[in-house]
Amino acid sequence: MSIFDLMRAEYILIYAETIRRKSELVLMILYPYLFTGFVLLLGYSAGSLEVFKSRIGVDPAIFMATASFTVMSLMIGVDDVLWRPLWDMWIGTLPYLIASPVDKFKLFTIMPLPRATLIVLLGFTSLLPLYILQYGLSGVILVLLVTILIVIGVFTMVPLGVLLAGLIHSIGESWRILSVVRPIIMVLLGAYYPRFYMPLVAKLLSYTIPPSHIVESVQRVLVGLVDQWLLVLIAASIFLTALYTPPSRASLKFWEKRKVSEGVKIS
Repeated sequence: MSIFDLMRAEYILIYAETIRRKSELVLMILYPYLFTGFVLLLGYSAGSLEVFKSRIGVDPAIFMATASFTVMSLMIGVDDVLWRPLWDMWIGTLPYLIASPVDKFKLFTIMPLPRATLIVLLGFTSLLPLYILQYGLSGVILVLLVTILIVIGVFTMVPLGVLLAGLIHSIGESWRILSVVRPIIMVLLGAYYPRFYMPLVAKLLSYTIPPSHIVESVQRVLVGLVDQWLLVLIAASIFLTALYTPPSRASLKFWEKRKVSEGVKIS
């Protein structure tokens, strides 16, 4: 089966499920606004919007809406590949997945793409009115640049997600580990809590996550720092992605061999 056949199958699977659950489409559009409203309401009760703007350098509504869109898009690169094996185990299709002749690395690499495509498109439509309201017509260019950076970030997240999937699912009760690992990754991305405010240990861990550099580049764009440093951050993200690719393939092979040796338990 070619990679295009795999992509076609994954897109049909995900979009058929999304169309069946139309509420998911609505939530994808509303999520940046809902989260931003909640955070601003909570933050305004404890502090000042002006203080936030003076410290971060951008309007809090723009920052939080962009952060929500960023996290929602990037975490797909982890969520789909981490939770799909559990889902297949729960519904009893994991033996067929393991027994199939399909290259598992190609399959897991493709898994996040359909939902990521949908989220990026819907997220773009969510951010566009807010950016135009804040920046005028120049907001269109700005949201396009942010969206392009996030698309790059989605691809850089996939090898890390595959690496974690292979390692975590080789351990028993992997769903418990996922419940801990996922929030940690969300924090270390630096979307809601910028990396330059993190303590040293958290900052060093954040540097090891490829899309965290894309997140920083998005934040620099929002504060108007469009310079050569953006290229450095993108290059660092791509370099880490290439670095993670061989071990991610190896971890997936290890998980596959372990499941075969166990007889692919489904309970």
